Amino acid sequence: MINKQFRPEFLILIPLALSTYTHIWNLTGFPSVHIDESHYMRRAMLVIDGMGPQESASSGYPRTYDHPYFGQLLLGGILKLIGYPNLYYSEISVHSIEILHLIPRLVVGILSVLDTYLVYKITEIRYSRKIALIAAILFAVMPMTWIFRRVLLDTLLMPFFLTSILFALYAGTLGKTGSISSNNINKKVLILLSGLFLGLAIYTKVPTFTFIPLVGGIIYFNSRSARHLMMWLVPVFLIPLLWPLYAVSIGQGDLWAHWVLWQTERNKPLQFSLISFFQIDPVIAIGGTAGIIFACLRKDFFPLVWVAPFLIFSFFIGWVQYFHLIVLFPAFCIAFAVLLDSIQMKLISMGKKIASNIMIISVFTFGIVITTTLITLNVNSANYAIHASIAGHLPNDGNVTMIGSHWWDWNTYWLTKLVMHKDHQIIDPFFDRNFNDAVKTDKVLFINDPIFSEALSNKIRGVDINEIRRLYNLSNPVSIIVDNMTSNVSANYPFNILHTMIENENHPQGTVEIRTNY
Repeated sequence: MINKQFRPEFLILIPLALSTYTHIWNLTGFPSVHIDESHYMRRAMLVIDGMGPQESASSGYPRTYDHPYFGQLLLGGILKLIGYPNLYYSEISVHSIEILHLIPRLVVGILSVLDTYLVYKITEIRYSRKIALIAAILFAVMPMTWIFRRVLLDTLLMPFFLTSILFALYAGTLGKTGSISSNNINKKVLILLSGLFLGLAIYTKVPTFTFIPLVGGIIYFNSRSARHLMMWLVPVFLIPLLWPLYAVSIGQGDLWAHWVLWQTERNKPLQFSLISFFQIDPVIAIGGTAGIIFACLRKDFFPLVWVAPFLIFSFFIGWVQYFHLIVLFPAFCIAFAVLLDSIQMKLISMGKKIASNIMIISVFTFGIVITTTLITLNVNSANYAIHASIAGHLPNDGNVTMIGSHWWDWNTYWLTKLVMHKDHQIIDPFFDRNFNDAVKTDKVLFINDPIFSEALSNKIRGVDINEIRRLYNLSNPVSIIVDNMTSNVSANYPFNILHTMIENENHPQGTVEIRTNY
């Protein structure tokens, strides 16, 4: 049991300290750099450069309206405030590229520590201080938490989503004591703030709208007021509408509709991501599921309403990456914490206090050991060396085309084009289904890995690459680097997680060869 003489702010330091360690230690080494991080960094850099809130096709990448633009406004704004990238880049080197990756990951790491605090406060209000402590520690140390170390829209929206829940819960606590008129004013302010933060979360990534039943239900059932619910819904709907309204205002409504529909045409069923979730964190997957069922049996539907709408939507949308599920991770931690607390109380009532403490400590120990095993790995050193080699061999005159698998060319583009200001074109014969034009520059830099080699030896997706193959045969290797992402892969847990990452992220394996014809 928690000693009642401890002040709450002292208790919360435990999960905050653990979260600081798990979300900030060795950010450049683990996890591997994901290609989506490069997309969001490219868009943030365009914001920093004053190119407006929404990426245009003229920026070099045609996928313009696949997500709302608040994510890049937020990330770009934070990075600009801390002097990024000028304060952190001076020359082309492995160290400089590592630092350029470190700073944005440090930003999301700090946000993840904030998430830990929010999980604690949400659980404290909804349940108890003890359950809050368990839930926050689970959030801080269990293996699934390493995904929060990446620069993803899902990690950027999490503080807004959790804050929306917290303000909704705070609004429900008012009206019980003190001045009725004062409490009504404060309640309305909290309700509006809750709607504002959920609106910003949806404005970051549209599937967050599936949490409207969760937060809206808290607002309605705490006040039993339709007026309060309608007041809350105003910012929830109006803020995300800024995205299509902006597209229409600049005459790109049809382009907006095209890319929104494109998001539904990709194929990655939910079940594969659920399997990955289990492979990454089997304890939370099993314990959280059991906790949700246990909560429902007690007529507590808070965790279920958090999880179910998102899973139903994901099932029908048909495109779910395993990291999309991190918005459910806090719910699993809270539900598991409720279950652990109930089991502990049962064991204590049976006179088995030591066994009850061992149970909870064992779960925490599993989490911190597995997470430490992962976050101390270095799977990115070759990645930074490859980026440095590509940047170092690009000429400054702009008369060059970079050709390679999407992993390296687009992962490098935001660095070479927007930080180092090296003008160049990109051709991706593996993913560009419409490519049939000749290379328009005299100079060509190739990034050859096993994925690109497959594209060279076959007609991938109907793309005619005879001209590319001819230019490739005229080029010479200038750098050969063995990607070290796969060197730590093992069939044993938790290293099998790296295999899961490679499979889900289409990460190239083996040797990467940089070639030029100049």
